[in-house]
Amino acid sequence: MNALRYGVIGNPISHSLSPQLHQQFAKQFKLNIDYGKICATQKGFNRVLNDFFASGGKGLNVTAPFKLQALDYADMITQRAEDANSVNTLVMTKDGILGDSTDGMGFLRDLYNKQLEFNNKRAILLGAGGVARCIASALLLDGFEVYLINRTQSKAVQLADDLSHLGHIKVYNKENYIDLVVNSVSRNGERYLKDIFFDLDAKAYDLNYGEKAEAFLTHAKQFTTQQVNGLGMLIEQGAESFGLWTGKHPDTSSINL
Repeated sequence: MNALRYGVIGNPISHSLSPQLHQQFAKQFKLNIDYGKICATQKGFNRVLNDFFASGGKGLNVTAPFKLQALDYADMITQRAEDANSVNTLVMTKDGILGDSTDGMGFLRDLYNKQLEFNNKRAILLGAGGVARCIASALLLDGFEVYLINRTQSKAVQLADDLSHLGHIKVYNKENYIDLVVNSVSRNGERYLKDIFFDLDAKAYDLNYGEKAEAFLTHAKQFTTQQVNGLGMLIEQGAESFGLWTGKHPDTSSINL
C-alpha cells in the first residue's frame, strides 16, 4: 500500500521534531506514512501547497511564519482557527482544504497531563503574536483570567479587544496572585518576570523547547515553583493534528523525542 503523505511547512524548518513525532504516532496504528519537512518562502507558499495537495498529499502541519497565510489558503476553517486567527493544520477533505488550529488544545492538554494546579486561574501571557492568540483563546475558554504583557502595548490592547468575547482578558496592570506565566516570545521574555506579582505557588511555561527555553525557565526559578517547556505541547498539538488527518487518536504517554 502506498504511504499516506503528510508534512510540516515552515521557514526555518530543519530543527523540526514533527517527522519523528508523527512516525511514532503512525507506528501505534501500523500506518505507513511519508512525513517530510518543507521549507518555503512567503511568495512561494501557495504554489508549494497547491503542488503538495495536487500530488496526493493528505495533510500538513504549518509553523512560523505561515500560520496566517494558511488561514487564507484554507477553503474552510474551524471555530478554534477563527478564534485564534491562525491555522497550524491543513486537512484534505472531500469538500476542500480544512484549516484548524491545534496549538491551544495541545497547550491545555499538556497542562492537564502534568497535573499543574492553579489557585486563582490567573495567567500572564508574554507576547501578542499569532501563537499568543491561540494560547489566550484556550486559556479563556478554560476559565482563566488572562493578562497580557508585550513590548508593543498597542498590539496587546488589540489582542485583548479581539478576544474579549471569550472571557476576562486585559493588558497587565500589576494585578496580584498570578499563578501561571506563559512565554510566547522567542527571546528575552525573562526581562518581564520581575514586574509580575506572583502567587506563592506560581508556575512558568515556555512555549519554546530545548535551548530556546533555557534562559527563560532558568530565570523563572526565582519566581515560580515549577517550570515547564513546550515539548509536551508540541506532542499534544501533533496528536490532535494526526487525529484530524486519520481519525485515529494516538497515545502520547509513550512518545520519546
